[in-house]
Amino acid sequence: MKRIFSILALCAFTQSGAAVAEEQLMLGVVEGVAEQMSMAEIQTKYKGLADHLGTVLNRKVKLESTQSFRSAERNLKNKRYDFVFIRPSNVAAKAMRDDKYQLVAAAKNPEFTANFIVKKDSPIKAVEDLRGKRVSMPEESSLMAQVGRAVLRDAKMNPDKESVQYARLQETVLTMVDQGLADVGVVAPAQAKEWEKRGGVVAFKSRKLPFWSLLASPNVSAGDVEKAQKALVALEGADDTKRVLQPMTVKGFGVASAQDYLDLLKWVKQ
Repeated sequence: MKRIFSILALCAFTQSGAAVAEEQLMLGVVEGVAEQMSMAEIQTKYKGLADHLGTVLNRKVKLESTQSFRSAERNLKNKRYDFVFIRPSNVAAKAMRDDKYQLVAAAKNPEFTANFIVKKDSPIKAVEDLRGKRVSMPEESSLMAQVGRAVLRDAKMNPDKESVQYARLQETVLTMVDQGLADVGVVAPAQAKEWEKRGGVVAFKSRKLPFWSLLASPNVSAGDVEKAQKALVALEGADDTKRVLQPMTVKGFGVASAQDYLDLLKWVKQ
């Protein structure tokens, strides 16, 4: 009889453990190539978000990060992430279009653009001045590079026939312009501000772009998506800012339109 009870207890324990494993949610983070960070730094940066989602959904949330576009796209295709915070908007847009991820909320930033930076004494003032110039962009698959190429096409220039150079990181783009290895660089607003601190200028900007976003897998219920959205939009106050928003360098979240992201894909021809 004791043996039977032991077996039943073991089965109950095993089933309970399986249930806990099934209830665990995976939060992915796709940083892109704006800056180089260690996995430990990224884990610390987004722990507040993972904990907040876990509290709201009453589930344990495991955090996983990647700075590789190929790895991110593979994981999105395989629905590895239940929720995923994505900085490059073109990667988020492809996840919505191709993998049916749902847009939960977008980080607030009214002026997110691609910035074309030059030295202070540069004669370059507008996109038309780029013809025949050396243009430095981040990794070719990055958002800033894709937008930079789209801006050139809009100005009737062929990016493949112009002198476009690609660098792994946006910081490298700043260095190339600073050292005279490129006439103009294409970077995000944060890197553009750093460039201005060094005495450089932003010659012109692209049109406004959709910003960083949190997406949910198509496997996440509509109810949980709604809970997550309301919880993110409601983040405010000193405690929320210190615990969740500030580490992520985000000012807050708002409801956004998935169509803005899909329109971006059409523009950059992805």
